[in-house]
Amino acid sequence: MDKNHKYFLGLYYRFIDLITLNVAFFIAEFLRFREVEEHSFLESKYLTLLIVINLSWVVLSHSQKIYSTYLFASRRRYFLRVLLVVLLQLLITIGLNGLIKTFYSRLFLLYTFIGFAVLMTVGRLLTNLVYKAYIAKRIKKNLVVIVGKGFSISDVKSSLLESIIDDDYQQIEEISDTQNLIKKLEELRSSTPITELYIKISLIDESLMEDLSNYCDNNFIRLRLVLDWQRVSSKVIEARNISHTTVLNIPLTPLDDPYNTLLKRSFDVLFSSFIMIAVLSWLFPILAIIIKFTSKGPVFFKQKRTGLGNKEFNCWKFRSMTVNKDSDKVQATKGDKRITKVGHFLRRSSLDEFPQFINVFLGDMSVVGPRPHMLKHTEEYSQLIGNFMNRHAIKPGITGLAQVKGYRGEIDDSYLLTNRVRLDRFYVNNWSLYLDMKIVFYTMFGMFKDHK
Repeated sequence: MDKNHKYFLGLYYRFIDLITLNVAFFIAEFLRFREVEEHSFLESKYLTLLIVINLSWVVLSHSQKIYSTYLFASRRRYFLRVLLVVLLQLLITIGLNGLIKTFYSRLFLLYTFIGFAVLMTVGRLLTNLVYKAYIAKRIKKNLVVIVGKGFSISDVKSSLLESIIDDDYQQIEEISDTQNLIKKLEELRSSTPITELYIKISLIDESLMEDLSNYCDNNFIRLRLVLDWQRVSSKVIEARNISHTTVLNIPLTPLDDPYNTLLKRSFDVLFSSFIMIAVLSWLFPILAIIIKFTSKGPVFFKQKRTGLGNKEFNCWKFRSMTVNKDSDKVQATKGDKRITKVGHFLRRSSLDEFPQFINVFLGDMSVVGPRPHMLKHTEEYSQLIGNFMNRHAIKPGITGLAQVKGYRGEIDDSYLLTNRVRLDRFYVNNWSLYLDMKIVFYTMFGMFKDHK
């Protein structure tokens, strides 16, 4: 396999996608307007739409890195990311249509994007077949060498095995240690050309680094240093050049990037607005009447919670308990006598959380993120779990990764707390819009399930 096969495939995919997008556009126009005599492509301003669609696709596909195939650990994740970009492209086009008061035919848009999805899939499949046929005849089998042992190396190996185009053109060789490493590499290279070398950074001293760097440069081998410090290796690390020195930048979260922050905030505003208009507009008066008539006290329960940067905010919920003095001190437990009859249903179905979409709209919370704790619990848990406060590097959420994994409700042992924090920290370090949408999807279908 060509050592640049992922790079070239990315270029081919970019070319094929643009062609299929434009072909789908003109097929849709033909199907929708073939019987409309007065329709003119130029006079009807569909040329403007074509330009907008092409430009927005270029921007979206670049920002979501769908042509950098080496960034994805599996074909499934890559397929879902491409699907997400197509859906985002459709939403942008629909939004444009709304801004100009539905000037463009909705049936035409449906034809365009269904056609685009089908043609893109067919085009990429054909590209892969042609590319495989080409490299089978012209290019020798290549070798990827992995040096070291442990979780990080196993993780690299499994990802490489998943992302390989075809095992017939690429193989993986493992070396357990660095003893006589250059000699071992020479023996391997004598029969099969080495294209990539992965090695744990903890195994390398200054002398070996110089030897390896020279050897790889002289033999055109890509050297990959595997960061195996588990505290930071799960984070998205950036390399920066300061003068003649390379510095590894370890951000608190991917949301340090202003673009990602804007993307997440846009999703929060749109989603919370939809819920408030489509659900809370009729649900609020119904629940308000039921809560008022079944127990004394206000409709809403307001409590101080810990938010972004450890700052306090007022978290809103539908009241599910009788009014009591311990609400800010004692966590609700299973069978808690303070919970009202209606409150049992509200808590089990998570309907008591719906007013928090107001918190999201106002900017105190996010749709997805670590669940906010009472101030008292934040202080207690920060003393028990290392790096606990890292979960407050982003806004708290109505739902989160820990919740869809089953860790909802009361925390009655250290195991539950440890796993919640572990999943929260993973989310903070690995945020993506796709992950948010996935968590929202699982939350919607798990609202009425029992929790751990």
